[in-house]
Amino acid sequence: MLSKLPGFSMLAQPIQYLLFPQDNDDKKSDNESSHTSNNMNKPPLVEEITISSVTELANSQVRFLPTAGNISTVRFDTKTATLHLPTISFDVNTEVILRNLVAYEASNASGPLVFTRYTELMNGIIDTEEDVKLLREKGIISNRLKSDAEITNLWNGMSKSIRLTKVPHIDKVIEGVNKHYNSQWKVKFWKSMKHYVFGSWQFLTLLATIMLLLLMTLQAFCSVYNCRKFKFVSDSD
Repeated sequence: MLSKLPGFSMLAQPIQYLLFPQDNDDKKSDNESSHTSNNMNKPPLVEEITISSVTELANSQVRFLPTAGNISTVRFDTKTATLHLPTISFDVNTEVILRNLVAYEASNASGPLVFTRYTELMNGIIDTEEDVKLLREKGIISNRLKSDAEITNLWNGMSKSIRLTKVPHIDKVIEGVNKHYNSQWKVKFWKSMKHYVFGSWQFLTLLATIMLLLLMTLQAFCSVYNCRKFKFVSDSD
């Protein structure tokens, strides 16, 4: 019976998303499997990394720790929610070196573009100066430039890989970070509100209808009982 009430089915979707995440994951897996099978014969698109910024991850209790090794030391500890990243130093020559390494790898490597994948990971988690600042305070970034904004612009200006590539250990890190971030209650709540409520014309229509009914009720009440009279009596008391 409740499901037949106006607006109930729309509000039930975000509630189900929050309270029964396993059912949503099963549906998502089915949709992804169907989407994958439908696109098997399509040419691959340019690879893009979907991952939250350092600031967003830090707000979801993700910790950042520097490693003394190379790119192979990149990993995500799911038990402690800790992202391990190698230290990197920036000076006036860093951008040229990074771009040359990416170009060299793309033209000579026959396998996965490991270094390029690493630059895409850093590009994905660094969006603002605050992201650079957090990594610098954790000892992951050493900045010899004038400001954190220069490092931000450097990473955001790095090109994506020119061809589809997979690097198992980095892709596993990205998957682990996204899984942790999306499992946070406040993140799930905001996404459900954004998708089912604010992004739904049905909800906006329902809200407008309710506001209109309230205004009409208030107008009818005032036309019968004279709202000015109530205000006068209230002021005199």
